[in-house]
Amino acid sequence: MTDSLLNILKYALLALLYLFFARVLWAVWSEVSGPRPGKAPVPASTHVVAPTPHAAPVSQRSAGKPPKGKRGSVARLIVLEPKVRKGTAIRLANEITFGRAAGCTISVPDDTFVSQVHARVFNENGNIMIEDLGSTNGTYVNANRITAPLMLNKGDRIQIGSTVLEAG
Repeated sequence: MTDSLLNILKYALLALLYLFFARVLWAVWSEVSGPRPGKAPVPASTHVVAPTPHAAPVSQRSAGKPPKGKRGSVARLIVLEPKVRKGTAIRLANEITFGRAAGCTISVPDDTFVSQVHARVFNENGNIMIEDLGSTNGTYVNANRITAPLMLNKGDRIQIGSTVLEAG
């Protein structure tokens, strides 16, 4: 083989090696940055209503502290994040389960930080309670990880994976 042919093969191999590393970095970045924007299917068993005008955007609230809970019963959960689902209201019936599994009431298959069956929201003697079902990444209410069933008040912020909801 001539020297010029070996140089061409050497540069071709180097280019393929750089393309391989670029592809690996892209795959890692797409996994770390979270799910792609898109609407996850909402099962027919949930009651979803249109965005409400009185649900203030996240930017109008103080970023450091969660809003103080208002007294009264919680009737729904309003999605604050991710932006593609922002404003979606979930009416609370007897029990709602969150998770990636198709059998959950609210299935979030595109969020890798949510367990198969992550958390449940249920009614106990007229009080709306939330319970973590042994999830890996935990369920947070007002930035505090919950370890036992907790009563929700209006204005409480719930984080399940990358989904943030507000009790209303």
